[in-house]
Amino acid sequence: MTPAILGLDEEDTRKVQTAVRGGPDGDIPVFLPYEKQAAKRLRENHGPNAFSCGVLLGGCGKLLTLRACDDKKSHFAHRPPVRCNRIARGESSADHLYIGEALSRWLRKQGQPNVDVQYVKQRNARSDAIEIRFGSKKKRRLIHVQMARRSFKEWQADGERFAASAGKPPTVRMYGPDSQLAPFELEVTGHALRFRCETVNGTRVVHIGTHLPGHQVEWTTLDQCRLVHAGIVTPWLRETPHGVRPKGMVTPQSSAHSATGERKPASASTAPAPAGDVAGPALPLMPGKVAFTGATPSSEENGRRVYDADAQPIGSALFRARISLPASAAAPEPHHVYALTERAAVLGGPQGTGPESRWTLRAEGFIRIPAKKTAEWGLLKPAGVVAAQDGSPAGEASAASQRKPAPAPEPAVDEPPAVSDAASAGPAASPDDRLVAELNRVLLKTAREGVTITWHELLKQTGTRPQDVSPVRQVRLLTAVDAPHAKARKPLLSSLITSSGQAQPNDVPPPFFRQVLLALGWPHWTDAVRAADIWRGHRQRLHRAHRALPAQHAEPEGRPEPMGPPEARAGERPQARLLALLRHLDEEGDALSFLDLYRVLDEADGLVSRIGEPFLPGTAKERLYHWRTVFRRHRGTPPVHGQENQEGAEPTEASATAAREVFDRMADEFRAAREAGDLARAKQVRSDMGPVYALRLSPQDREAVTGLMRDFKQWVRDQEPKPSVDPLLRAVRTILHGLGTRRGTVATPELASALAEADRLCHRLSTPLPEAERKALERWRGNLRSRLRTEGSSAAGLPADSKPASAVDADRATARLPMDALRPLADRVRIVLQEVARAGTTVTWGDLRRRLGGKLPYLHPDDQGEILVMVDGDTPANEPLLSALVAGADLSPHGLYRHIRHSLGRERVPDASLEMHWRMDVFRLHQLWRHR
Repeated sequence: MTPAILGLDEEDTRKVQTAVRGGPDGDIPVFLPYEKQAAKRLRENHGPNAFSCGVLLGGCGKLLTLRACDDKKSHFAHRPPVRCNRIARGESSADHLYIGEALSRWLRKQGQPNVDVQYVKQRNARSDAIEIRFGSKKKRRLIHVQMARRSFKEWQADGERFAASAGKPPTVRMYGPDSQLAPFELEVTGHALRFRCETVNGTRVVHIGTHLPGHQVEWTTLDQCRLVHAGIVTPWLRETPHGVRPKGMVTPQSSAHSATGERKPASASTAPAPAGDVAGPALPLMPGKVAFTGATPSSEENGRRVYDADAQPIGSALFRARISLPASAAAPEPHHVYALTERAAVLGGPQGTGPESRWTLRAEGFIRIPAKKTAEWGLLKPAGVVAAQDGSPAGEASAASQRKPAPAPEPAVDEPPAVSDAASAGPAASPDDRLVAELNRVLLKTAREGVTITWHELLKQTGTRPQDVSPVRQVRLLTAVDAPHAKARKPLLSSLITSSGQAQPNDVPPPFFRQVLLALGWPHWTDAVRAADIWRGHRQRLHRAHRALPAQHAEPEGRPEPMGPPEARAGERPQARLLALLRHLDEEGDALSFLDLYRVLDEADGLVSRIGEPFLPGTAKERLYHWRTVFRRHRGTPPVHGQENQEGAEPTEASATAAREVFDRMADEFRAAREAGDLARAKQVRSDMGPVYALRLSPQDREAVTGLMRDFKQWVRDQEPKPSVDPLLRAVRTILHGLGTRRGTVATPELASALAEADRLCHRLSTPLPEAERKALERWRGNLRSRLRTEGSSAAGLPADSKPASAVDADRATARLPMDALRPLADRVRIVLQEVARAGTTVTWGDLRRRLGGKLPYLHPDDQGEILVMVDGDTPANEPLLSALVAGADLSPHGLYRHIRHSLGRERVPDASLEMHWRMDVFRLHQLWRHR
């Protein structure tokens, strides 16, 4: 007989070899083996109604019947009447579900949280792409698996859509068996990741392939791969600072092609190979033995950022280096010295002898070295030394005298030959140092004039040609100018540089300003919008700080500056210190600024609280009252002499400006305390900022700094220690809260079980139970005893099985059963719950006992939880738990519902939405089991 007569014709369109479990929208694939015995085992394991013609397979969503045949291949069949337009029915029709399931399982094994798999429809009815997102909410990552064929333009558009922003991990692009797009990916990145599925032992096994140059594909399984920041590393790939590369690959393939797949001709003179692609082995370095300074950003790619810097090993010469560091780390500030720590290595030596020749280093971490501990790296001189001297010739000369020449000086890239020769002649200051001092002088002059300046005009006033300063050198110079200001938390002088001479406050900053911020240590997620806000805010602060007072408010010439309060002596008594402060106020109070007056009165108020108001002398009280009145009348105003007798004077523009300056100084103090981690000082400064913010700032200034005040308040809240609560005590409180919310509906058996569980938790507490919880438990125990007496007397003539819980039953409920005795009970409970789901209702624990006809005894609460966990042991992850149908007497979630979800690894639900989540689970169970 021919195969066609036996019914084995391969063209038989009735044969459906794949289905899904979990309902019409399920994503758990099932492959039906051809052999009759294997098909029967599949039906016995999952039941006859567990398979659907899934929507994710392009099917109709209806139930399928598993037919185990002798005369032809076993297959799934639709139940008539039905009309299904499913096209793909063979063994490969569910490969996208197998691939998604395999990747999801592999990511969880890699320790990735919140794995979410989506099957995206592109052109046809069947899902043609898989998008898997995982990671925390702030660091979500994406794996995109292209299953269907795409044109080059469509593939290129997908690459632009999935491109990650700066500092974010890139999207991992992978390809299914029929996509035929791997050559495009190979051309861009030097390799491509592919999938294929094979039928092995009645299921489809997923293999991952590494497509290498030369049409070579190496296959393996996912358990042989690992996830890194730049993507997925297979046995034939390696992780480099610039991404994942094939082993043995010398130069990256992306030099001639863009990251999104745009085809461009290769340039005749390409840039030097980035760090990580240099030929040769990586030579490890001792952590903390190589330091660097003057780091300026050079490039950024694949989650790494490359810096040009001066580096020096301990006891060796200084050299120029290109250092690759993680983009997620805070950018090193050029005016500090840092040491390479984690996985530091040399990737290559200088390539040639030109000015761009540098050593190539890589590290996964670095640590800042304090100035007093940098003696071992004596040749490293941080940038901005000259700028710190306020641009004075004396400061420049002193800085030049302290600077040591490099052992092998080399000219800068952007300097003309004459300047380079002069720079190498001796230990005098370099042209960059002199230019930094000139830029600092001109920008300070611009701030005093209350105007802005363009970059070309700035260079013109310093006598420098614009063509002599490249963009890289421009960032390096401005970073050196602003390094001392950033360290002192002062506004940046580079914020005075605008794109045009007619720049308005709402203009955008020059494009290089964001690069200066990153080089000064601003976080890598500082985008253009945030940079524009910083640019405007710092420019306004500079103009306010350098604005001259009007003539009527100017200090008279020859007036001596007020002296500060006398320093407190060691062991000085509070009364003596208070009298010294009052004497200082009487002598210099009229000349004190608002901030100085506030500080003196604040210290005086602290002393009064220590001494006690009743123990103060009468004269001290009167003088304090007088100066507090003066402070309230002159809040935020600069000292104006000759106006003491003018009452009701209107606030001037100068007073509003002075108040904003006071607020800015306080904000700088808070930032300094925050940087040092001084919580007490930060709280004190923020408390002092409150009156200035609420009473003295103009409405416009108050609106501008509202967000800043909220940020400061949130930081203080985050730093304050949170009271830790024992989890056992929290569980006891949860039980008491549940009993309190169901006070009138809780049944006696449930009350006995809850109290038994609370007693068990109390015995495990390491500290005594708090008084409130102890009294609440005593009240509920008295309630239980009263119930047992009442119910015992009213049910004296009833059979034993129909009596309510007695004291004996309560004792019996505290005894634990072995696991072997719980498994048969779990099987019976599962059957009852399935019937309840089909009926569309819920059941209480007492109803379960009655339905089982006495086969379910009174159980310890832990045994109840174990039984319900066993009931849902085989429940698919995308289905709600059957144990959700066990409800309380008032149709609320059972007390063990949260515990069961946690034991089965389900996602935690907040307390506020627990009941709504439970009701949705019950509704979904009724829908799923209605036709099962």
